[in-house]
Amino acid sequence: MNNIRYIKRKHWMFGLLAALVFTACSDWREVEPVTLNEADITKQNPELYAAYLESVRNYKQSDHKVMISWFNNSNKVPLSRAHHISVLPDSIDIVSLSHPANLAQYELDEMEEARREKGTKFVYDMDFEAIKLMYETMVADMEEKRGEEPPQIPTFVNFLVDTVNQILPLTKEYNYDGIILGYKGKNTLYMTEAEKQLYTAYEKAFIGIAEDWFGRNSDKIILFEGYPQNLLNKSILEKSRYIIIPSSDAGNSSKLTYNIMLANVEGVPSDRYIVSVEATSLDKNDVKTGYWTDGVTRSVTGASRWVISHHTGYTVAGMGIKNVNNDYFNIARIYPYTCDAIAKMNPSPKK
Repeated sequence: MNNIRYIKRKHWMFGLLAALVFTACSDWREVEPVTLNEADITKQNPELYAAYLESVRNYKQSDHKVMISWFNNSNKVPLSRAHHISVLPDSIDIVSLSHPANLAQYELDEMEEARREKGTKFVYDMDFEAIKLMYETMVADMEEKRGEEPPQIPTFVNFLVDTVNQILPLTKEYNYDGIILGYKGKNTLYMTEAEKQLYTAYEKAFIGIAEDWFGRNSDKIILFEGYPQNLLNKSILEKSRYIIIPSSDAGNSSKLTYNIMLANVEGVPSDRYIVSVEATSLDKNDVKTGYWTDGVTRSVTGASRWVISHHTGYTVAGMGIKNVNNDYFNIARIYPYTCDAIAKMNPSPKK
């Protein structure tokens, strides 16, 4: 069974069961607690729900266009359903959590339930540029607070190695399925020899440690995100399940194609590309984030159509949505554009 049927079936089942909700009050003159018999398909029709979950798991094992989402889990005291992993669309294949450490118990529970019942995989980002920014911020802060004695500032390579060795163990500590390895890199064509040597050292430290880690943790997955054409050593790409090309700057389908064509060079596997785009901003005055340059087409919608269009010389395996939480808030239904994108990429077969 394919994705669109899962979504339609789920909405139908929960809509039907919602009609069963009722309240009771024994005496109108007194204020008493109201008992809610909430619609719960797991109790009212466990066989139907079990069959639905099995179909979701089977779908994720089938040949389909995958959906990856980046979920902001910074709020550890959930104030609304939008803060819960459990309400993400069931057909999302991989979820990357923005704050992978210090997970609350409810997060761990919801992750495990989604993994067990829906086959969802959970990862987190380990991004070179983010680590470099951390280092630069630390150095600036240390220099600002320096006294008579100059501060002992570690080299960036040492800082990078230490940080990566602290990040990778989170996969086992919180039972993640893997990591997204973020590395944009640079074109070395116009670098001086000294610049190229330093650049090479950075790549070896970052990519090398991750590759060594993967060799000792073959049960985990790696997804590469960035500009693979800039890698000096592209061996990590063969080990990566998907190659994610950042495309938040794409204002139309032609730019999505252009981004892929830049990446599609010798040494880069051409059978596993993913494009990542932004969800629209919650700021109503922001009419650019998450939209194409026409000001009307949402990036999520446009990218989902492009994914299933004709491509020559490479394969698009699916798409990803950054800041997917923003898509939760909708009067009609939650995560409408995410669900529509999944349905567009994996339409129901015509009877």
